[in-house]
Amino acid sequence: MKILLVANTAWNLWNFRRSLIELLVKEGYTVVCAAPEDGYEAKLRTIKDVAFIPLHHLTRKSLSVWNNLRCFVELTSLMRTVRPDLALCYTVKPNIFGSFAARIFRVPVIACVEGQGYAATASTAFRFLIYLLYITAFRFVRRVVFLNYDDRREFLQHKAVSPEKTVVIMGAGIDTSYFQPVASDKSASCIFLFVGRLLSDKGIREFVQAAGIIKQKSPDARFQILGSTDDGNPSSISNAELQQWIESQHVEYLGYTDDVRPFIGLSSAVVLPSYYPEGMPRVLLEGMAMGKPIITTDSVGCRDTVEDGINGFIVPSENAGALAEAMLQFLQLSRTEQVAMSRYSRYKAVKKFSNDRVLPQYVRLIRAVLREERGEREVRSEK
Repeated sequence: MKILLVANTAWNLWNFRRSLIELLVKEGYTVVCAAPEDGYEAKLRTIKDVAFIPLHHLTRKSLSVWNNLRCFVELTSLMRTVRPDLALCYTVKPNIFGSFAARIFRVPVIACVEGQGYAATASTAFRFLIYLLYITAFRFVRRVVFLNYDDRREFLQHKAVSPEKTVVIMGAGIDTSYFQPVASDKSASCIFLFVGRLLSDKGIREFVQAAGIIKQKSPDARFQILGSTDDGNPSSISNAELQQWIESQHVEYLGYTDDVRPFIGLSSAVVLPSYYPEGMPRVLLEGMAMGKPIITTDSVGCRDTVEDGINGFIVPSENAGALAEAMLQFLQLSRTEQVAMSRYSRYKAVKKFSNDRVLPQYVRLIRAVLREERGEREVRSEK
């Protein structure tokens, strides 16, 4: 049986789907990955028995009709060439245009909604168009996987998908043997770490503002930023603004890395004050797996990672003052209380979000859809 995975970046497949890909190969499936080349296709090609097909017209940022038409044509060609027994589509354009293309060749699709992305903050007219496309595309899919119940509720309210097609799987799975606690320097200053793209709706400005507030009361506290700007994204901060933050000395900029573990390991708490429409924020799961308390917002996806006061704190979004209060509250905890938060984060990551808990759900879903498709083909052949 051949399974095709389609996403808008090879980075997405490598960082978020690698464990699932490896498990599918181990289960005996032939796996083909398709995405635009961004350097991570070389890593995907190192996975034994996995093929990679580059996509040249699937772009994250272009909204032009012509480019989207070329994307659809390319995905149609992909379905015709690969002829998979099942396609797993991730992110907006593969979910929509991939589902249309798969329909032409009777390829069953599992669409995975990883948050609502720019559609959630777009104009009313554009949101209407996106949901109209979802309504049409999801008529043809077998299942739609959501990473949280809030997104599922939103899609059902817009009648974008029928309830019987929906499945909620909390995240993509986290390798808790790769991300695990490390010994830390108990005498070191408290470090609050932000990890992610430097987008305004990821709460990066609130993080910097909160750092300025806390520095006046607790000058020894440190605030670190790990991530890069996102050129072409209207929500991205500018390099000039980033430089101003660095010069203010309220925050330390660490740049970008492919391996976040050393930085998470040295931190005291991971902070993501996001109001971006997250599916299930990967960095929070990584921080939890490494035994770090989490400070995040009461927004979609983020709130699912924290039990307030138990493994971290939940604050209102777009509120630097509330964020600063939560970080000050963390600073005032005893060492014993901070360690208890750390241990519960690790426990929650293992019990709820680990590969061992999550990946079998995807495998069972894939098997169920393949059985359904096989049964329907047998009925069609008898006719």
